[in-house]
Amino acid sequence: MIKKRTFAKLDLAIHISSNKLNDGHYPVDYIDCQINLFDELLIEQKGQDIEIICDNPNVPKNKENLIYKAAQLLKDIKGDKKLGAKIILKKSIPIKAGFGGGSSDAAATLQALEKLWKIKLTKDQVSNLAKKLGKDFYYSLHGGLAEVQGRGKNYKVIPLSYRLPKFWVLIIVPSAQKPSTSWVYEHLNTKSIGQSFDRFKRLKKAISENNKENILGSVYNDFEKSVSSHYPVVKKIKEDLTKAGASAALMAGAGLSVVGFFNSSQKVKEAKRKLTNKYSQIFITKII
Repeated sequence: MIKKRTFAKLDLAIHISSNKLNDGHYPVDYIDCQINLFDELLIEQKGQDIEIICDNPNVPKNKENLIYKAAQLLKDIKGDKKLGAKIILKKSIPIKAGFGGGSSDAAATLQALEKLWKIKLTKDQVSNLAKKLGKDFYYSLHGGLAEVQGRGKNYKVIPLSYRLPKFWVLIIVPSAQKPSTSWVYEHLNTKSIGQSFDRFKRLKKAISENNKENILGSVYNDFEKSVSSHYPVVKKIKEDLTKAGASAALMAGAGLSVVGFFNSSQKVKEAKRKLTNKYSQIFITKII
């Protein structure tokens, strides 16, 4: 049996180019890190089927789950129908909230099953899996602080050899149901994206200089304006976090969660106390 913690992803910057590629996708650049919010997996080889056990009723236990997809794709690569696994998932990362929890779970499952099933994937095989499982899956295989480039379904992870300053993070997940990421792309306001690559470069520079103030002044998300126009709750949460003392607030991924950045545990705890009665899903964590 293999035990794994699978950490949530946080996009500090999402830059979407307004110039579509020939395949219809937008080039996207990210700066990603991980936060101390994680799911837990217990994975063991068993039988000939892929069995997912999770007590969260909102987690699919079938082929819709990225864990299942990753395991089945690996089984297909091995070409052995007798391979199976029992995967127990303890879910803590908010579901469909912009933190890539399902992708992180899938990446950890793949790595565990490589060991259990005695498979060594090539770089090309991993790249092909990423085309089917997505950018967050590919990033989660690497983790850490990194620049991620997405060109269609081709991804590149460039590790950044720096340490981020200590930030406390307050996460608020609204009750409104998150649209799919494909919906978000379909409803992009192309006039509001692709204008901030200088800010992207400033963020990288601030990270290299360990300049906390400039880092917080440079985080951004090109999805945010488009999503906020359809879901005003995102803007409202940002306003509430700022009023509660956040140094910066940012929509997570394709939404709808929002994160507030705080400089101390005292400030983040006080903000949570102020906002707990207003929002049902609220978490304190920190960047790792």
